[in-house]
Amino acid sequence: MIDLSVHLITYNNEKYIEDTLQSILKQKVDFNYEIVVGDDCSTDDTLKIVNTYQSRFPHLFKVEKNKQKLGILGNFKATLERCQGEFIFDIAGDDLLKKENSLQKMVDVLKSDASLGFVDSGVDFLYEKNNIIKPFKNKEVIQANKEEYKKHLFLGKLTPIGICFSKKHLNKFVDFDTYLNMNLTIEDYPILVDLAMNTNFTTINESLHIYRVHDYSYSHIKSFESHFFLKNQMKNLFDFFNKKYNYDSSINEKFNNDYYKELLFLAGYFEKKEIGVESFKKLKSKSIKDYIHFAASQNKLIRNLVSIL
Repeated sequence: MIDLSVHLITYNNEKYIEDTLQSILKQKVDFNYEIVVGDDCSTDDTLKIVNTYQSRFPHLFKVEKNKQKLGILGNFKATLERCQGEFIFDIAGDDLLKKENSLQKMVDVLKSDASLGFVDSGVDFLYEKNNIIKPFKNKEVIQANKEEYKKHLFLGKLTPIGICFSKKHLNKFVDFDTYLNMNLTIEDYPILVDLAMNTNFTTINESLHIYRVHDYSYSHIKSFESHFFLKNQMKNLFDFFNKKYNYDSSINEKFNNDYYKELLFLAGYFEKKEIGVESFKKLKSKSIKDYIHFAASQNKLIRNLVSIL
């Protein structure tokens, strides 16, 4: 019997994947686990490195390369379907397990309460550019009560790195096919919202993981088009789940105000005049920074001045 599946989805992670695998293999556990890898047609040596580990540890690894590129959510679902464990720990090909008992701690919590859909835990941020680590970056969220945790979740303010799921609850409450038909590229928000609204959940007040922040990660691509696409994906997701679960009006107001503030910042940074005007109009409350970002979106001289400051 396999208690835990380490669910590892990869795409062009050759620079980091070996460190990720080493952090998994160093785990000290008293249960059976497997490492299920779904490679989404990497064009570098990611799969070659993973296959080297599979040859060394054939009893642990189940590796498959998708026949065609599925995207993050499609790869998540396809890899999940090959997992045999009662619990699922999801990790990206550039993140790390921080401690040798990280998996043990999460599984112990899930085994103690069958009503739990997931357990969340602390994470350090490793900023690769300057090699700075910010410990327990999500401490405020992890230590919050359940209602405050949900607010952070609904607003898209979680760092969904150190999360272990109950596969039974994933299969019962998360409608992957619906979300795939929505052409989503964000997998964690719909999964966590569905589970938080339909199951019990808890947190571990300790940092067990390391999240790499680098220019190649999906959420840190720096072009305007990439940022704008992700912001609108998140807005569409929020609107969908707001309708599905009827969020509190204060959460709806907070999300939309933050959304337009973020768009206004992008408009100022990239000098997008029309988006600057539209976002500024829709802000219900405006700060001095919002006026500056609006001016920067309309005037190149001001934008250059702001970037210097």
